[in-house]
Order: sequence, then C-alpha cells, then structure tokens
Amino acid sequence: MAGTAFRIPLFPLGVFLLPGERTGLHIFEPRYRQLISELEDALSEGREQDNRFGIPFHHEDVTASTGCIARLVEIKKVHPGGRKDIVVECVGHFETRRFESVSAPKLYPAGQVVRRDIGLDAELETRHIALVMRIKEILSERDIDVAELPSTTISDITTWLGLPPAHKHRLLTSSNKERSDFMQSVLRWTLSILQQESRIDKGFFPN
Repeated sequence: MAGTAFRIPLFPLGVFLLPGERTGLHIFEPRYRQLISELEDALSEGREQDNRFGIPFHHEDVTASTGCIARLVEIKKVHPGGRKDIVVECVGHFETRRFESVSAPKLYPAGQVVRRDIGLDAELETRHIALVMRIKEILSERDIDVAELPSTTISDITTWLGLPPAHKHRLLTSSNKERSDFMQSVLRWTLSILQQESRIDKGFFPN
C-alpha cells in the first residue's frame, strides 16, 4: 500500500535492483556529480536519511514512473576532472507522483514519490516448484551445490536466476496473476536453455 509522498533526487538509469542488491556506477555528468557529492557528505556525516536517491528505470528510450530507491555505499575511485566510480545498494522501490527535470537550484532531477512494495515474498506455486526441481537436477549434474539455492519464494528464485533488469522491473509492475505467469515462462525458458546445453555437452546438437 502506498504511503505518504516524499521528495527525493532522481537519476534515471537502465538499472533495476532488488532490495539488498548492489551495483557499480560511473558518474561523469556534472548534475549527477553534484548529487553524488551530496550523498557522500550524508554518508560521511552519518545522515543516513539523506543518503537516498531514486533510480527510475530507463529501458528502450522510455523512463518508467517506477524504480528503486538506492543509497550510496562507497566511492571506489575518483578520476581526474571529478568523475567517480561508486557502489550503490537498493533499499526499496517507488512510484513517481511528480517529476522535475531540474530541481533548481540543484542541477539534477527530483520528484515526489511514494514507496511501492515489490511483493516477492509470496511462496512459489506447485507448477513453479516442479520446474525449479528439474532445473536443480540439471545444475546438480554440473557439480553445483543446489542445496545452497533457496527455492521457497519468488524472491528466492530471483536471487540466483540472474534476471536482467527489464525482467526484474516487470516483477514490480505486474499484478499477482501476471507475475505468476511471468515466473512460469522464465522458469520454462531457463529449463529449455539448460536442457539444450546438456545435449550439446553430450554431443547432440539441436536443430
């Protein structure tokens, strides 16, 4: 359920993370260098509530109204001219209520957003579990310790399937029924790829 709207800096990117996931970013535009400098100050001063910015998901030349809320974790490297390599971590998700392309006097965009729950704690359905078990059988034949791969909830599966950003973003924006069907198609596709790879390993080449 959406809560009270709040204002947050926005940095549209083709990145979509799930809670706890981290990624590296290379910051070079002056407006976003300004943003990261402010986040860096908040991080060093222990003002965790100010160490937040939104990443609206940008895909195929379209910026979605939804995205992930991130925090700056560390500055990995500072390049000549002020460019920076940083690491950020997802701490939640949002939906934009109002977008400002320039949040004067700041250079970077900002907007009014509300938190949005991605809702991945739902248990897998029987049809999902059947496919997961077949996937694990193939992985175990490749000396992968499948006991270390949790498979109770949708969140469990997304941690080790390696879904691309667009697929993870679709999980946020889909209804429960759409999400269930989408997970089914992802699992079936994954199983199909693994089965084809196994045939190739054994000297059989699919037409």
